[in-house]
Formats: sequence, structure tokens, C-alpha cells
Amino acid sequence: MKIYHQLGHNHLWAFDSYEKHNIGDGFIFTAYSFKYGAIGEKLHGISPEKYLTRSMIDLQYYGKKDAIGGQLATYPFNPVNIEDKSGTRVGAIESIVNGVEYQINLDLKNIIIPIFYYETSDQEKIINLVNKINKSMKTYKKQYPNKRFFLTLPLSNDLIKDPTAVKNILEVLTDMNICFDGYYIVCDYSPGYKMKISIDFDYYKNLSKIFSVLNQQGFKSIYGYANWDALIFTAASYIDYVTIGTYENLRRFNIKRFLESPSGGPSEGWYFSEKLLNFIRAEDLKLIRSRDCLDLIANDKNIFSDIILDPKYIWNSHKPDVHKNYLLSISRLLSSLAKEDSLDSSFTVAKK
Repeated sequence: MKIYHQLGHNHLWAFDSYEKHNIGDGFIFTAYSFKYGAIGEKLHGISPEKYLTRSMIDLQYYGKKDAIGGQLATYPFNPVNIEDKSGTRVGAIESIVNGVEYQINLDLKNIIIPIFYYETSDQEKIINLVNKINKSMKTYKKQYPNKRFFLTLPLSNDLIKDPTAVKNILEVLTDMNICFDGYYIVCDYSPGYKMKISIDFDYYKNLSKIFSVLNQQGFKSIYGYANWDALIFTAASYIDYVTIGTYENLRRFNIKRFLESPSGGPSEGWYFSEKLLNFIRAEDLKLIRSRDCLDLIANDKNIFSDIILDPKYIWNSHKPDVHKNYLLSISRLLSSLAKEDSLDSSFTVAKK
């Protein structure tokens, strides 16, 4: 398993984590955060020769023509720029193909094929679009045999909890006629009340099934916008690429981000503890410190945890230490789990 940084706001922290602290294996750029033309140029003094060889791009077509915000509209082939006037209309497939060609021209090894987001009630639309994209990509597969093509698979919360819908989608994704090398999977899930991750058993069961079936059928998988619940999926099934991110919007896919203006209340930020496998509110660190219980949450052999928990540390959620603590902790946990047999592989061995 490889660990990739999902890049967005303050992506320099991810670059630093990779270069200076050996965290992660590569990067997934998000179009929302990077203006058209920026990827492939020098970024923060880092030449494209150094980062492009280990990079992928999520072009984020999720919102279709209704997408707003960020840098999406700067990409001429993004669906938001599709014209509706007769004679100038650009079809959805052409928009997708242009996005693929953009990545090929950057000489990326792994190509993420963009696709639109649909609700669970639109299963037929999803299936039809997958088949159309598959047909259009066969030429590129033959023309570029050394590149790998991953189709984006954005799953709504309702779809991922519906076993029938999951079964229907998997039948299409694993059809003998499919030419994709794998899938870039993102999930628009709902966290539990006053929680940061889902507590729905069907969410974990069905998504683990998707990863397992794809792996068994020889497809590679990328888990995009992965939160720390990725630990469960890594333990339950084999995943080829798992992403890690700094801010929450890089760890939690939400279709509303592409359709509505961002909003949210103030927050002092969070501290991630490996021992608790959970985040702790910054406000609660004061209480934990006053009761001399920091050893219960301190991350071992983590310089960022040491810095943050120092009594003289002045907390600020926009300091890199806060986020690098999470990146280092979660990457170590994922790497440790990846070395073990997954529940799925253990089950397979037991069956034999």
C-alpha cells in the first residue's frame, strides 16, 4: 500500500512532510485548490520534475455545470464551462476526455478519469456513464500501455449503505469488458451526531466489500479523501493507495463543497492522538494538561506531538505542527496495518 497526500489549502505542509520527514509516497492534487496551469510549474521552489513523477490529479467534476468556488472554472474543459448554446455545446464525454488528455500531456503515470456525482436514485445514469467512458478510454489504453487509468467512483451516502445498489455498481465495474486499471473511490458519507466519522455499520461493511471485490478481480484502488476511519478499511481489505490530508475538507468528501459557498463555525482545531485513535478538541488539551494526563494522549516518537504538548506551546489551528502531527501519526498507523494480513486475505486463506 502507498500513502498519498491529498493536496489543497496549505499544501506546502504536505510537501514539507514528504521532503523533510519522509511522510507519504506521493501527491494527489485537487483542481479546486490549484489554478489551471499551476500544476506542472515550479511550486514553492519545487521543480515539476521532482513532484510530477509521483503525482495524480483529481479534476473534481463532481458538481457538473452547477459547481462553484475554488479554481474549478479556470480549467477550460471543466463541466462548469460547458456551453448550452446550439453549435457550441461540449458533451460530457468530450469534457471527460479533455481532462484525461490534460493529464497525459503532463506525462503523469497514473491518470484519474473524472466523472460526475450522482445520488443513489440515479444508478442507471452512473452505469450508463461508466460504460460510455469505458468505450471512449479503450483507445487511450492501447495508445499509452505504460499508463494506468483509474475511473473516479464518487459514492453517495445512501448508495454506499444500500447493498443492492453496491451489488449493481460492482457488477458494472468488474465486467469483463472494462478497460480501467482501477478506481479512485470517494464517499460522501455522513458522520455520526457530533462526531467526525461515520458510525454506520453498513457504511463500513459495504465500502470494505467494494475494496475487497475490486482487489479480488484484479483492479487497483485509490481511497480518496480518506479520514482516519481508513484504518478500518485497511485492516478489512487491501487498498493500493490511501490518502492523508491536513484540513478536514481533504479528509472528508462532501458534494456540498462543490455546490454551495463554504460555511462553518469557528474552531480552535484538533489534536490527533494515536493512543485514542481520535481527535481531541484544542480546548480540552488545557484540561488534560491541568490534570497531568498528557501521557495518555501523547504520540510516541512524534516530534510534532512533543512540540504541541509542550507547556509553552501557543496553540493555533493554522500552525503546521498541528497538522503534521496528524500526517505523521496516521501514516505510521496505516503503514503498520498494511504490513499485516487484512481480514479479507485472512478469510481467503482460511477458506483454502
